[in-house]
Amino acid sequence: MTEREVMRERLILYSLGAIVGVFSGVTAILFRVLIVGFSSLFIIIPQAIGVLGWVIIPVVGAIIVGFVTVRYAPEAKGHGVPEVLAAYAFEGGKIRMRVPILKGIVSAVCIGSGGSCGREGPIAQIGAGVGSTLASKMNLGNAQTRTLLMCGLSSGIAATFNAPLGGALFGIEVLTGGIVGFSILPVILASVVATAVASFILDSGVLAFIIGSSTSHSFNAPVLVMNHPIELIFYLILGVGLGVVSVIWMRGFYFIEDLFEKIKASPYIKPSIGGLITGILALIVLALQDVFGYNEVLSPGDLGFPAVMGVGYPFIDTALVAQAGFGALLVFAVLKLLATSSTLGSGGSGGVFAPTLFIGAGFGGAFGLAFSWAGLDTRAFALVGMAALFAGAGRAPMTCIVMLMEMTGDYSMILPLMIAVSASYLVSSLIENESIYTLKLYRRGLRVKKGLHVGVLKSIHVSDIMTLEPTTLSPDMTPEEVCKVIDKTNHTKFPVVDENNRILGIMIAEELFQKPEGEDKEYRVRDLMKRDFLHLAPTCTMDSALRAMMARDEGHAVIVDPKNPEHMLGYITKADVLRAYEIAIIRLQKQGVDVEDIGPPDAVEYFSKDR
Repeated sequence: MTEREVMRERLILYSLGAIVGVFSGVTAILFRVLIVGFSSLFIIIPQAIGVLGWVIIPVVGAIIVGFVTVRYAPEAKGHGVPEVLAAYAFEGGKIRMRVPILKGIVSAVCIGSGGSCGREGPIAQIGAGVGSTLASKMNLGNAQTRTLLMCGLSSGIAATFNAPLGGALFGIEVLTGGIVGFSILPVILASVVATAVASFILDSGVLAFIIGSSTSHSFNAPVLVMNHPIELIFYLILGVGLGVVSVIWMRGFYFIEDLFEKIKASPYIKPSIGGLITGILALIVLALQDVFGYNEVLSPGDLGFPAVMGVGYPFIDTALVAQAGFGALLVFAVLKLLATSSTLGSGGSGGVFAPTLFIGAGFGGAFGLAFSWAGLDTRAFALVGMAALFAGAGRAPMTCIVMLMEMTGDYSMILPLMIAVSASYLVSSLIENESIYTLKLYRRGLRVKKGLHVGVLKSIHVSDIMTLEPTTLSPDMTPEEVCKVIDKTNHTKFPVVDENNRILGIMIAEELFQKPEGEDKEYRVRDLMKRDFLHLAPTCTMDSALRAMMARDEGHAVIVDPKNPEHMLGYITKADVLRAYEIAIIRLQKQGVDVEDIGPPDAVEYFSKDR
């Protein structure tokens, strides 16, 4: 590929990334409007019948969510990001078109009815769906589709939190584990465009009034400073402690999900059980507010849901201005953990980012109050606690530092943020290998190993190296005739085709010695061949072909016409993988790439959960 062609491809990709950013910016605002609309509708019930209405509305919302997700889009339930990660790693970045639409609706219903979850997971999945759909319409390859999926996820996060750099880092760290080639540029571009579009819409004033927000920061945090370097010791202790708490949060979340899976109830009804639990926890919060003297700080547009319901931003704002006592901070953080686990573990739809910030603010603020005798600022520890807990749970340390500064507009706490986030990330990683996002995939029996470089085998398709006219066998051949072919070719595996070149099976030399039933039967190739064999499309990349061979424990594959799977186009073996690697290295050298810097391809490991 010439330099001009490479630049043309990049320009197209950057342009498409910007288009994805526009769509993500618009959909992020529409999603927030939808949440406010459902919230205004559901809150009429407790206003009309009293406190018991807080128990009723999450149950009603959960019934609606359960019906839509079970009936039309199972991918729309849960916290969204793991589904995007699975699509990125295992599906070539492809997401069904209906998923982002239904995800937006059911998540808005879930959050609007008081379900304890955040809006970042849904908007991430919505944005990723927009990027994937655009790539599908443009008939782009897997690499470009994955890039646009990442553009959609990142730009959706950026627009919803007014954090362009944090949104870009979120997609890069969560999906890929690091910077991958030049695809970082369209991701940054998409995030900036989405944030600009969302800000432009909010500047109209009308929507800002409706959703109770503007282009200002997500949280109303005061400007905070570190008074003395000795305070870093306390931030280090906080980071270590929240690293442990993050593991408890992750494992507790999925433990409760397992409990719901064991409940023998219809999947249509099961989310309502989680809604009922959330409603009961909301009543407990209302009862404890007077006990703790808790007066929640409400921004324009906030409807006054109990603290553990919805995204929970009012509680975070209250913690950041030090108007919540020790008991409220600690107890409400624990109740939020239980409410979120019940909402999402039972089949609800929403994100875990906002609940993690809520819990981190609660524990961080409580820690600051516990050591207030040392002159610590409770507000600062609430802020740092938010980032530290997500660093341990989400395994995205740079995202935590940058996004918290963008969301609060406070850049003076960089040192406390860095030390607490690093400590939490390290402690959590030492205890638990997975993040709150990848742990869900691990429990399904899938593990994604991420590297910093693109594997060279991803640049070679099987059509580039397959044997076009391999030695084949006829189904009527006798074992003696097969032995002659083996002696002549020194091959041990052969495609078996009929007179019309239709693939029937694979003949392996070892099978010649496996006599079928009937001692006196004169058997032929059709009696010995394997009818279950690996077949691939010519557009399949060699790294995917190698993974498929390893998954089936086979050293060969038949390349077939996707439109006519019975028609064989070629044949590959594991030996061809080495040839493909050599071809890829030569291509990269011609492009001036230092091959010593090329790491292994991103590996997808399939394993048994019982292992």
